[in-house]
Amino acid sequence: MTILEMMIVLAIIGAMMVLARTGFRMLTKADLVENSTELSAVMRRASALAIEKGELIRVTFDMDKQVYAVEQCQGTEAIERNEAIRPDDEKTKRAKDKGTERLRGVPMQALAPDPEAATKNALAIAGHHIADRVCMPVEDGESGDAEGKGFIRTLKAGKGIKFKEIWVQHRDDSVTKGQVAVYFFPNGSSEKAIVELTDGSEIFSVLVYGLTGRIQLKDGELRDVNDHMLKNVLGDKDAQRDAEGARQ
Repeated sequence: MTILEMMIVLAIIGAMMVLARTGFRMLTKADLVENSTELSAVMRRASALAIEKGELIRVTFDMDKQVYAVEQCQGTEAIERNEAIRPDDEKTKRAKDKGTERLRGVPMQALAPDPEAATKNALAIAGHHIADRVCMPVEDGESGDAEGKGFIRTLKAGKGIKFKEIWVQHRDDSVTKGQVAVYFFPNGSSEKAIVELTDGSEIFSVLVYGLTGRIQLKDGELRDVNDHMLKNVLGDKDAQRDAEGARQ
């Protein structure tokens, strides 16, 4: 083979490798687009469900399993800063034992009319907060699960699609592992949030707006998440508002 022929062969091989890589990227990005679009649709439905049912609705994310689900919550609509998605059963048990020990010798019936209330009293004595909200899988025959077995969606993790980073208004820091939730309220509002999905190179961002609960899908990541996250519905910085509240 002449040098020219070798150069032609190498050029053809190089072109084929570029085409193969481009084709693979197109397929991977198609999966990312599909997952991002589905997540946006699910979150829009969650916002609508909060209004329809008149209940607090949340979308929970498991960053480790690459799974998200829609849940309906009954009880208080107040959201604790940095709250845990699931209660710590072991911590609750220790608090219950501690409170029961303090109340030893005092009939529980004298403090509460039923065992459940008595347990809450024991936990309260121990200084352990009891959440007044219970969340369960949402029933939604239109777009989810009509039997309440779990409105769950899974990313195409086998094809490299995963949650990259999530910001929510009630968390001080962004989340890259573990569990986190985004809440939607019955009045049509929600907490601000940003959910980033990636296939390893491309990124799509799902933005949740607080005042209207509007969901926006953006191709790419935000240049500065503070532009979206650090302003409340009136346009003031959350940090400034918190500082003023502390002074009062």
